[in-house]
Amino acid sequence: MKKIIIANNKGGVGKTTIASQLVYALATKGHSVIGVDLDSQRNFTGSFEGVNDLGSALDLVTKGKPVEAELNAGDIGILSGHKDLLAQNSDDVLVNVRNGLVGSRGADYCVIDTPPSFSEVVYGALLGSDHLLVPIELKKFSLDGIEGVLEAFIAAQEHNPGLVLVGLLPSRFDAVKQVERDALVKVAEAFERLLVPHAIRNRTAYVQAQEAGTALSEIRTRSGKEAAAEFGAFFDWFYAKIDGDT
Repeated sequence: MKKIIIANNKGGVGKTTIASQLVYALATKGHSVIGVDLDSQRNFTGSFEGVNDLGSALDLVTKGKPVEAELNAGDIGILSGHKDLLAQNSDDVLVNVRNGLVGSRGADYCVIDTPPSFSEVVYGALLGSDHLLVPIELKKFSLDGIEGVLEAFIAAQEHNPGLVLVGLLPSRFDAVKQVERDALVKVAEAFERLLVPHAIRNRTAYVQAQEAGTALSEIRTRSGKEAAAEFGAFFDWFYAKIDGDT
């Protein structure tokens, strides 16, 4: 089972939207997918309706309990977030999350949504994952912020050499604003090899899909069609990048 973590130490960059739509896209591709919600706000959990309930992420974090699933092709199962996840910050937590994820089974893919920090929970998830995708915001471009993410990746990779950084994904991008276009150019210059050659724009359809707990393809508006095409192009690139054949 390939484990994909979506992480950034900044909030409001669209992590949950991207993570949930990756789950839907992988399932549409015919894969069985486990979604793990490590955020106490539980927005990722709320992004799904009518999927398999795999229990609480609190058991993973506090007990190191692996996710056990028996999913068929195209099925989605969710390990739900919990309000007490925010309070979990001991050294045991890091080991628990790492061991729990490594021992999890029962699906082709596992997509992990994280809180906006590099806490013990998130570091543990980095140690137990195979691929890292980093959504970045361009409204307030911060070179130091991106460098902080890369430092966390390098620190995790020392103990998990199999962890691969898929790339930095511009998210909630507003192409109309010159300041964001300029920021994108700066990021491309500074992190040419790491920048994902796609961007997720600031479209209402993403919010609608998350609130409805559904895939973008179910949003029957012009924004929905544009978002589905946009995310689909990114997903095709992403799927090839992580070697989607399992």
